[in-house]
Amino acid sequence: MNTAQPRFARVAAAIGDPTRALMLSRLLDGRFYTATELAQHAGVAAPTASQHLKLLVDEGLARVRAQGRHRYYMLADGNVAHALEALLRVADGALPETTRWKAPAMRGLRHARSCYGHLAGVLGVDLCNCFVENGWVEGDVNDYALTADGAARLRGLGIVLNEGPRQLYGCVDWSERRDHFAGPLAVALLDNFIERGWLRRNDDSRALQVSACGARALADLFI
Repeated sequence: MNTAQPRFARVAAAIGDPTRALMLSRLLDGRFYTATELAQHAGVAAPTASQHLKLLVDEGLARVRAQGRHRYYMLADGNVAHALEALLRVADGALPETTRWKAPAMRGLRHARSCYGHLAGVLGVDLCNCFVENGWVEGDVNDYALTADGAARLRGLGIVLNEGPRQLYGCVDWSERRDHFAGPLAVALLDNFIERGWLRRNDDSRALQVSACGARALADLFI
């Protein structure tokens, strides 16, 4: 690839190759995969896969971890995941059929996951709907404002409310095609749920696990 190209063009070209796009779609579940697994997923030989993976690492789209004789690949960071999710929305949410919600990891991501520090997936969309339907926020998706009832609800959870623009706004969820909350207050909500033990992070995935007590508490919150 021509290194004289603008970085934006190089990154776009790296994502746009069909083989690398398939590899990135597999990595989108937030887990580590070996080069062999990614080669099988993309339907290419191991040497070809290695070349593609080297380019993805060189362009900052993936990272690699050496462990013993194995090398494991994962998306570089949340910025890459967010960019790929935005491309999925442009492409009408069209994941390749080999990755669409069939694998348990993808189903877990669809139910509840972290997105730039806030709650996404079915659970995130439900939370957003709950606040809107209960009148706890007003305004539009570009800048939700807490109502008095909404502020009281958050204070009841022990969340400190800060002043400032865009504390809470809508973010289109790429799997559900509806809004979940983003912004500083959304981050505070997810942190609160995790501190209470309602949700648990996974070390190797953006998927979030809902505890038994969390399922009950969140059901009460959504009423």
